[in-house]
Amino acid sequence: MRKYYWILLFAVGLLGSCEKVKDLSDDAKIERFEITSYTPETAEIGEIYRDDKSIIIPVVPNDNLFPLTLQTVLETSSTTHKVLGNYVKGQDIVFNGGESTINFFLIAESGFVHPYSIRLEPMDTGADILQFKFKDSEKMTITINPWSKIVNISVLDPGFPVTIEPTIRLSEGATYDDDYTEGEKLTFQNFEDIKEITVISADGKTSRTWKIQFGALLQIPNSDFESWGKFGNEINLNEETIDPIPGYGKGWATANNYFVQGTRPVEHNRGYAAKMTTNEQNALIFGKLIAAGSIYTGCFKFGALNDPRSMTHFGIPHTVRIKSIEFDAKYEPGPQLKQAVKNGSKYSIEDRDGVDVGQAFVEIIRWNGKGTFAYHGRPTDGVEILGRGEILFDGKETKYRNWAHYNIPIVYTNQTDIPTHIVIVFSSSKSGDIFLGAPGSTMEVDDVKLIY
Repeated sequence: MRKYYWILLFAVGLLGSCEKVKDLSDDAKIERFEITSYTPETAEIGEIYRDDKSIIIPVVPNDNLFPLTLQTVLETSSTTHKVLGNYVKGQDIVFNGGESTINFFLIAESGFVHPYSIRLEPMDTGADILQFKFKDSEKMTITINPWSKIVNISVLDPGFPVTIEPTIRLSEGATYDDDYTEGEKLTFQNFEDIKEITVISADGKTSRTWKIQFGALLQIPNSDFESWGKFGNEINLNEETIDPIPGYGKGWATANNYFVQGTRPVEHNRGYAAKMTTNEQNALIFGKLIAAGSIYTGCFKFGALNDPRSMTHFGIPHTVRIKSIEFDAKYEPGPQLKQAVKNGSKYSIEDRDGVDVGQAFVEIIRWNGKGTFAYHGRPTDGVEILGRGEILFDGKETKYRNWAHYNIPIVYTNQTDIPTHIVIVFSSSKSGDIFLGAPGSTMEVDDVKLIY
């Protein structure tokens, strides 16, 4: 077995990285990925393609597609030491829905980590709604889901009854059936009033009936923290991480990974909650560090090792203002506040006076920048924080040590602009960015809800 060393850094309680071992390669990549068979056999699968982070499998949506089970072959480069995560060679891949993902890591011989995911991409069935807009629709959130055949319109107050005159773009050559005419107005009386539009493909062989609705206002998927993805081959509460539903960078994430396992499911209220724990980490080259547990909306990407904070990407798309967030939580401080301090080339841990403090905060953001959205919790060109709210869980207060219901109101400094993203962060040690926290501090969180 090749020898490799894990070097762990944490900042804002959310950061990790690996230090290259001399003369061993950082490279780890996929050389070949193939599907050898699948069920149901009626599934229509397109040509697979991939980039340096993802394997994308195009699939034609249909009502009998799921569960989709794939038998696959994965070959990696010679400098790949190990494959960890939800992909296990020789085992089937199962997709229970179009938005589920398979997440795993390629570990280079130096210990450098390369995250990958396998996801499905909907192909045009020939009878699809590709675009749906109407007057003032840019002020709303419109999602077109080809898997469920739903066009969902989300807005804070539709002002029922509401009438829209949609402009709809269909698959090439597709037409409507006799129940709908292009340019026809649609009137909705309430949230339960759902319209149906049937689209027929150009060759007449495919027909799909789409639901058009003013849906309930958006919630962040998996905010009850019931869905967790395993790191290893065994399903174990001590070896799981939050499942990034509905996709990487679209839901909940954590920087506490296979190497720093500070965020785990815990049994609560006949299901699970997210439990974050602050602990000491023995980083072989850097010495001992303090690492806080965390969970947040966004994603974690290994990258610039000299700037660990840049690997934590805060924020997921969200375009409707909220009043507050609600959640259930409890907080227990560790017995001794400590801080990792750099002495020469290494860090060592020193005791500090005081009691640890947990943190929960929310930010409503508007992104006006160019290129790909990127926000790391620090001032960034193109990022404006429209509103913010925070609760600090002072470990000196015993009232936080039992489960309770909390509400964080948003204080808006910009009352007019439409948001583009939402950031929600929970951490077991507020000052993890300066390696300050009490090992053993825990924050448990469940049932996060956006209040409109």
